[in-house]
Amino acid sequence: MTISYDEEFVSLMLRWRGSLWKAVLKDVIAFNMGYYMILGFQWYFLDETQKKYFTGLINWCEIGLQYIPLSFLLGFFVAVVVARWWEQFNWISWPDKMMIMVAACLPGQKNLAVRQTIARWSSLQAAVAWTGISVRTLKRFPTERHLVEANLMTEDEYNMFMSIDAPHGKWFVPTMWIVNLIKTMYGQKRIDSVQMKMLLEHVYSYRDGFAMLFVYDWVKIPLVYTQVVAIATYGYFIICLLGRQPKLDEHSLENEIAILMPVFTTFQMIFYLGWLKVGQYLMNPFGEDDDDFELNYVLDRNTYIANMMATELADQLPPISQYRFNVQIPHTRASFKIQDIVPKSHLSTFKLSTNEMQMIKPENFEEEAQLIENESSTQRQRLGLLVRAIGSKKPSMLVIALNS
Repeated sequence: MTISYDEEFVSLMLRWRGSLWKAVLKDVIAFNMGYYMILGFQWYFLDETQKKYFTGLINWCEIGLQYIPLSFLLGFFVAVVVARWWEQFNWISWPDKMMIMVAACLPGQKNLAVRQTIARWSSLQAAVAWTGISVRTLKRFPTERHLVEANLMTEDEYNMFMSIDAPHGKWFVPTMWIVNLIKTMYGQKRIDSVQMKMLLEHVYSYRDGFAMLFVYDWVKIPLVYTQVVAIATYGYFIICLLGRQPKLDEHSLENEIAILMPVFTTFQMIFYLGWLKVGQYLMNPFGEDDDDFELNYVLDRNTYIANMMATELADQLPPISQYRFNVQIPHTRASFKIQDIVPKSHLSTFKLSTNEMQMIKPENFEEEAQLIENESSTQRQRLGLLVRAIGSKKPSMLVIALNS
């Protein structure tokens, strides 16, 4: 499920579900177990000569780690995955706009059954389409009979749906039923051509979300790049098992401090592996991970909203009155304590002098231009005198330049 949070920093760091600690704990434990096994082997089973050779192996691994561009690989991979993850969320279909248009074009009690049918078919469309991409929705509706039992499909609709031979999927069938119903309403003169066009545009927009999610489910991030990132990350820390070992030969112990606990390597592993896990978890946001999208909730919400718009809200209109409301909206004591910063233009404090605000008539353009030229010439002369006075280092000339 999608993890929401708004706690303070300390309590946020201690959360477990969907956290960094849950993602990397097993890998960190496995790494440290392997690290100390190698350390124990080096400490107890190698003689001094073998420790020297082992120190050479450590140095070789340290140099090799520099050739793995792990930050670049992970950064690009996670950036692509997160962008793709957010785009998929934005393609989740919501029936609100379509049902608002349905309520506007098909008002009244006589169109109630039509509105309810379109609302139900919109939910049926989502249920049928999302069972093809979401594990959660598939577990909820493993067969078409479950759609009938959920009252999203009637027996007649079930028989019609099952009779369709569609080797490439039937997720678009409820949309076609909605389109055909709109055509029927147009044929019965309940809507005009303009209303039909607007309704069909919203139906097409609603359908596009399901189509795009199928495309995202079909076309994945290239497997080669996913493998490169995974191999680079885990390979890096496998090399670290040797490259970050303390050097226990006599020469190294005399010149270096042997730190037996891989503190910084553990931190590095938490950061890099956490980065990798983010990409792995978000590659398929329609699974059952902590941060995957809850399409079952979206389906429940959309079904309720669509039905409410088709029934309760379709013709609801409060009485029109001359109720006078305050231009200045009141605050509660809690909100009044929060001082809002009123936005201002960066030119709000810009002012001109009285002389600068005087208008120049066209017949005075030449005269004004001559005055400006004379002022510029005078300023250049003063600047020249000042430069020469500074260069000559004569106080008398400097005084003349400043007074001129």
